[in-house]
Amino acid sequence: MRKFLKALIMIILILVLMVVGQIAPLAVTDHLNFSENAAVITMTIIYPIIVIGGGWLLNHFLLHQSLPLVSKWRFQCWPILYAILADVLIYLFSWVAQTGFHSSFTTMSNWWLQFAMTVISAPLVEEYVFRGYIFGALDSIFKRSTTIWLTAFLFGLIHLSSLGKAAWYNAVFLVIAYTAMGMFFTLIAVAGKSLWASFTAHVVNNLLIYIVGIWAAVSTSSSMMWRSLTGTLLGMGISAGLVYWRLLKNKREKISKD
Repeated sequence: MRKFLKALIMIILILVLMVVGQIAPLAVTDHLNFSENAAVITMTIIYPIIVIGGGWLLNHFLLHQSLPLVSKWRFQCWPILYAILADVLIYLFSWVAQTGFHSSFTTMSNWWLQFAMTVISAPLVEEYVFRGYIFGALDSIFKRSTTIWLTAFLFGLIHLSSLGKAAWYNAVFLVIAYTAMGMFFTLIAVAGKSLWASFTAHVVNNLLIYIVGIWAAVSTSSSMMWRSLTGTLLGMGISAGLVYWRLLKNKREKISKD
């Protein structure tokens, strides 16, 4: 019971840190009258430091354990291929649902700052939080299969911030779709035995979304969100299934034969 309580506190505090890590730098830069560019640069740099550093301290003092998916960087090519496949499927299903597309490059101001935040800083923080600290906390009290599902679900819940002004009932579609995305990244991390595998896939995913501007991942329109999220759900869901069957299930069968 004590271990469960510590894990719960760890998860709550690390999610709070994610919010604080975004709000605090912007509040400080606004108070100091920084320019918009300076504010974004500050948040891009400070956000990972607050969240990853704070998470390390929480894990050190609360759980006193090594994190199962945090290991040294080792480049793996296959997560890139699966991320490309996932985004191709997202694009395809979104096109079938007639959600429409736009180019992020032509609509974003200060594109290089948005690029740094979206493609580098955000994936780094999210992978350390979910496939690092949260996965580690859950894995200390649950079976691995339960840990995978819960990690994916919490990843879906945190993305409720993307709901914007869309109708409240779209929250259900949003959580389900982003849970599928969380499952995809979590299975990649487990298959690669490192959150750096999922970080690689996450970077590629965000890069492709940034360039192509897939509405399935960024739409906040109340009239088409559910259709947009269908692309994310199917694309990520199918890709997650392939990761499981091609990598994880084959490994389990090989181990059982040996």
